[in-house]
Amino acid sequence: MIRFGIIGAGAIAHAFSKACLDSQFPLQGIASRDIERAKAFQKQYGFREVYDNYESLYLDPLVDAIYVATPHGLHYEHMLAILKHKKHIICEKSFTLNAKQAKHIFEVAKAQNVFVMEAMWTRFLPLTRTVLAKVQQGVIGQITSLKVDFAFASQPSDASRLFNPSLGGGALLDVGIYPITYANLFLGKPDKIVSKAKLTSALVDGTIDLEYLYPNKKACLHGSIIEEGGKDAYIYGDLGYIKVPFFWGAHEAFIYDLKHQLIEHIHIPHKSNGYEYEIEAFIEAIENKTFRTPYMNVEDTLSILEQMDTIRKQIGVVYPNEI
Repeated sequence: MIRFGIIGAGAIAHAFSKACLDSQFPLQGIASRDIERAKAFQKQYGFREVYDNYESLYLDPLVDAIYVATPHGLHYEHMLAILKHKKHIICEKSFTLNAKQAKHIFEVAKAQNVFVMEAMWTRFLPLTRTVLAKVQQGVIGQITSLKVDFAFASQPSDASRLFNPSLGGGALLDVGIYPITYANLFLGKPDKIVSKAKLTSALVDGTIDLEYLYPNKKACLHGSIIEEGGKDAYIYGDLGYIKVPFFWGAHEAFIYDLKHQLIEHIHIPHKSNGYEYEIEAFIEAIENKTFRTPYMNVEDTLSILEQMDTIRKQIGVVYPNEI
């Protein structure tokens, strides 16, 4: 069984730890520069070891894989440090700041013969896979458009991370990546991207609006960390449409005909909190030595990062610690 270590003791690490605890995946160590936070994780989730620095966790011989739960802007340097110790990595999205960084990480991982995967949990959800299958079966006919939103007004406690360009702040990497992922899942890579953004005083995107253009169809994608807004996905076809509430972590979807009459309600409760599915796939890819999953691979990560590189060029957002 793969034994996990975690670096970063924030909200997303809580979700990952709970899924591991509920699924009985071994939690070996938690590292945080705030040792009291690490101890709180140990008490709540049963970690065997706590560390007040990341290097000590990397050196723990009982840690097989490390979940990177630090801010986006630190992922690249943290993964490079982990790879020196030949540990497998599951890294929270956005995997890195740009495609160039990601390519380097994957090259080093291949040379070290370890598995590195982006933790885009939405791709692994049974609900996501079921909706994809329904669309492929033609229940709403041919897709004509997508409308996907993920918008919220950030809390003051989040401000340092979400608005700091050195940490990869902004709406695109934090929430925009989810609508982009949905567009790629259902329509593939776009022929053209049109981007608009509201930049904050720190020159990161507070709001991002995207048009993904394809032959005879398009996706309208919206993300915000400064304004409350929609949190659902709509997949429109020429025979009906599908609504997926809170699509990024969804457990239900509604299929309608063109007269807005409900055809089917799909309900697939999570076994834990939804993170368990990506963890299961990650473990399986290591244990069967394929270093690949059916739902998230190198090509997926690089393609979406390349798209986000294009978007940032259009809106004029540059992170100071990019290569």
